[in-house]
Amino acid sequence: MQVLISQDSRRASLAEVFAHTDFEWRLAQIPDDALCRGAFINMLDEHAGALSKETQAEYRRFFRVYRFTPFRMYPVRDYLTRMGILAQVHWGGEGVYQGIRSLQSKAFDAWSSTLLGRAALAVIEPTLPSMLRMIERGYASHTIISYAGFEIRNTSDHEIVTYIRNEYLPIEHAMVGAIEGVLALCKTRGNVTAELDDPFNGTVRIRLV
Repeated sequence: MQVLISQDSRRASLAEVFAHTDFEWRLAQIPDDALCRGAFINMLDEHAGALSKETQAEYRRFFRVYRFTPFRMYPVRDYLTRMGILAQVHWGGEGVYQGIRSLQSKAFDAWSSTLLGRAALAVIEPTLPSMLRMIERGYASHTIISYAGFEIRNTSDHEIVTYIRNEYLPIEHAMVGAIEGVLALCKTRGNVTAELDDPFNGTVRIRLV
């Protein structure tokens, strides 16, 4: 079947993703036991459809399997590959990082749609500090992903400082986007920035406005 590609959608190309990012190197660093929930992978297909029919069609052409068991764990290497391809298809090679930041802004929504996520949200206030503490507990118990750490290091009326360790997704793009999504869900205004110690560890700072 021929797939029509609009001006806002391109043919999927892993080579183009590699040419504009560090993904060829980064994917090789991810161990086999670094896993994430299927709900995150499903989110990508859903977001592709929200972007455009053409984008979703090209994503599905490239990845023949695009629906997974939401609560089961799958390789984060696959998740990052899929996210990079979707970003390249819709935003182009030069826009892969921009696209990943946008895609990851829906990550918390994806997790909160799972049975465990809904149960956790039911017992907390929908405020930014409460949400971040819940995420901190989820990372510590490996109920969100299997491999990384998320820690709240300091809070004040004007700033929240977190630290992310052993994160194979690009912290300055993917994790900044994810926290921006949490802010939006909490109806909180703020600026999110990352200060890396190395590609997989760094501070993510939330300045409230």
